[in-house]
Amino acid sequence: MNKKKIIYSVLREIEKGENVPKFSDLDLSLIEFRDLIDLIQDDDLIKGASLPKSGQKNPARMVLLNTAEITLKGLNYLEQNSSFAETYPGLEELKPWLRL
Repeated sequence: MNKKKIIYSVLREIEKGENVPKFSDLDLSLIEFRDLIDLIQDDDLIKGASLPKSGQKNPARMVLLNTAEITLKGLNYLEQNSSFAETYPGLEELKPWLRL
């Protein structure tokens, strides 16, 4: 899967504020999703995501994006990858789009 498309879709949905993407929407495991959101937040593309941990043996218990907000850097990412906007289908049809 195209990592740039996955990041684009997460940022786009957070920007729209209508749907909060879940790991299953992106065809990722919870751990992969948590790592991705951690990366996006560390790169200052979003702020306010909650990534609670329950210890070393169970690092990915949940990812909470309901309070996440896109940053100016995240908006710039969307603009720089605006070619995805033409074909982006939204969460309903996301999995096939990510495979293209």
